[in-house]
Amino acid sequence: MRQEVYMKIKEIRKKKGMTLKNVSEKTGFSISFLSQMERGKSPITLVSLKKIADVLEIPMKDLFAEPEVEEEFVRSNSTRLLEGMQRNYEEFSVLSGRFENRKLDCFRLKMEPCFYDFEESSHPGEEIYYVLKGKATIIVDGKEHIVEEGETIHFPSTRVHKVINKEDIHLELLSVIIPAIF
Repeated sequence: MRQEVYMKIKEIRKKKGMTLKNVSEKTGFSISFLSQMERGKSPITLVSLKKIADVLEIPMKDLFAEPEVEEEFVRSNSTRLLEGMQRNYEEFSVLSGRFENRKLDCFRLKMEPCFYDFEESSHPGEEIYYVLKGKATIIVDGKEHIVEEGETIHFPSTRVHKVINKEDIHLELLSVIIPAIF
């Protein structure tokens, strides 16, 4: 994630007259973590970023605001790589176009081998994962689903879920999330 995102969180928090303590109490994150995150010293997951955006009462996509450029076609050399998501993914690329009233986001994700430390989440909408390479273990409501290369899983994202990689090779996924979060 770019440094600007962390600074934007701090800027919005201060504009709203909120202290780190206020945000800490509402998110459950420590003041120390929030302070380090705002300075770009601590990585943050999408789940944590969503909690902070909710406390700040802003859509998460506002943290990634880019010039209003309509883009319906996304070419491989123009995908947006979101740095800082390394806590869950080795690579996290946004494949979605950018245009008004878009309903979904599409991502290409790469997870390192034997990665279990993924935050559980639940939120409004739906998710679908297509395994490009490897074998994903997707846990939904505590039940493990093994999704092999070339297979998909689709579920309401209101159910508690997480993705892990139990295999000794990289896991590569294509993910679609509705509604759009970026």
